[in-house]
Amino acid sequence: MKKFFYLALALCMGFALTSCSDDDDDVATLTFEGEKWTSLVDSPQYGGQLLYGEGKDTYDWRDEATGLNGGLTRAWGGGYGYSEGGVAISNYVCDSLQAHSTYTYQLEVPVSNGSKNFAVVYCDASLSFDEGVSRVIRSMDICPTTYLLGVETYGDGYAASLAESGNMTLTITADNGKTMDVDFARDGNILKTWKRIDLTSLGAVNKISFTMDGSDRSDWGVKHPKYFALDNVKVELK
Repeated sequence: MKKFFYLALALCMGFALTSCSDDDDDVATLTFEGEKWTSLVDSPQYGGQLLYGEGKDTYDWRDEATGLNGGLTRAWGGGYGYSEGGVAISNYVCDSLQAHSTYTYQLEVPVSNGSKNFAVVYCDASLSFDEGVSRVIRSMDICPTTYLLGVETYGDGYAASLAESGNMTLTITADNGKTMDVDFARDGNILKTWKRIDLTSLGAVNKISFTMDGSDRSDWGVKHPKYFALDNVKVELK
């Protein structure tokens, strides 16, 4: 009897350590954990070989459990790598906002959410399922990068501080035409840590696109850095 108990316990513990699905068998969560994902973390954060060098032409990824795809947008043809936008994998965490409020720390978040890896979205990027597949994304966790939060908080001589007024907003657009907005800063309230957002109002989607805009603008667009992190993307498989 004891032998059976310990065997069952060991099997349960093994399942807990390896499974990426929820209690609901029809739901899977993309956590970006594991060697596959860690191998996609570039070093240094800016100017590394994966996102800007030889790897930029092949920096695309697919999650087997959810069927989600991401990578570089290659919006200008691909020659400038991540500078053209994309969804890159990261594990950089540092809370030195004023010291790290520059593009050289573009893959960094100011606080850990308890996991090792996450993704950082820059500029007008997107996530999509395999061709012909539409699924409901129940939720995901989002967080400002250190670069974005530092500039929102203190300004940087180009973009103004949003500590007292102004806004910086993420718009998520589904390929079915539905949209939702999430504020990173509004009227002195600045998102400083990870936040879970409900995406079920978007319905079944094949693709969601991310754009960021704000109140502090120039002729070239919003002045604040258009970077944010995401993690724990919960997807309905049915």
